[in-house]
Amino acid sequence: MPSDFDDMFAARIAPHLMPLEDARRLHHVRLRRRALAFGALCVGWLGLAAWIGHPLLWSAAPVLAAAGLFIGLQLRSGPGLDYAEALRTIVLPPLCEAAGGWRHERAGGRDVFSQDGIRVEPDRPLFALPGWSAPIPPIARADAGRLFTMLASARAPAYAARTGKTEPEAQVTS
Repeated sequence: MPSDFDDMFAARIAPHLMPLEDARRLHHVRLRRRALAFGALCVGWLGLAAWIGHPLLWSAAPVLAAAGLFIGLQLRSGPGLDYAEALRTIVLPPLCEAAGGWRHERAGGRDVFSQDGIRVEPDRPLFALPGWSAPIPPIARADAGRLFTMLASARAPAYAARTGKTEPEAQVTS
């Protein structure tokens, strides 16, 4: 990988990745604390319902079960799209600029890069975080390096790219 990428990544991208990593860790800790507090609440409620034995106390069981299911699913799911979008916001503007002035847009859930009639679409999603324990900086560096190489080696197509505007037909003169 070129040294200009390494310098750009170290100066413009890497300093912003650790605050995002810290925010993601704190988010996961808050989710675990919420699950623990909810578990304690449910145990207390079960103890109270068994001690008092009133049927109205048991009517809250479906609500508690639904809330517990929601919290459990949050813990089991991945970090979510908000962290991937935050990574795109941090990484893509300096990367596109360093790769030669590329423009980035999201179209249909895919990343699309364009410059002077050249259009590049990566074959897999960028900056997808597989789980809560996967560190952000290595994933960001790997995807940014792959994308930088892809954009730097992109060639113009052999045909003119369609811009979506119709051009008047050329008249044939003999």
